[in-house]
Amino acid sequence: MDRLKPIDHRLLGELLKNSNRSDRELAKVLGVSQPTVTRKRAIIEKNFIDGYTVIPKWEKIGFEIVAFTFVKHNIKYYKPKEREETYNKVKEWMMKQPNAIFAIEGQGVGWDGILISFHKNYSDYTEFIKNHNSEFSSLLKDCQSFISNLNPADVRKPLHLKYLSEIV
Repeated sequence: MDRLKPIDHRLLGELLKNSNRSDRELAKVLGVSQPTVTRKRAIIEKNFIDGYTVIPKWEKIGFEIVAFTFVKHNIKYYKPKEREETYNKVKEWMMKQPNAIFAIEGQGVGWDGILISFHKNYSDYTEFIKNHNSEFSSLLKDCQSFISNLNPADVRKPLHLKYLSEIV
């Protein structure tokens, strides 16, 4: 299955809103039978879903800071084999950082990549950045972060994938 059919899009949208619902509940919302939902869900999970997770109330589980760290590096100018080896080293390090939830290469406004991480407090954040910069000092041209307090009073729209349900 390479493409989603309209019912698959609707089911995926409902799963984005709340993946914890039973197939029976989803069937009622979608107006199809429970066996249809079960069959479609299995196909969608196999081909289009990378995993399920919860989105916590960050402040209630002890996180105070979210950091968006922008990096500028020279890796893109390396020879192909060396570039691949270096990106693998970076990926390996990132995968070992439990507070880093997303790291991606890109381009724009003079940056080559971005890293999103959550931290218990400012000391935790500074330790993380110190380790990051130390680990990749030979690769980095620049590294800057935008940090924000996770206090609910400061959040204008909470991080949640349910918002994508309307455009899937």
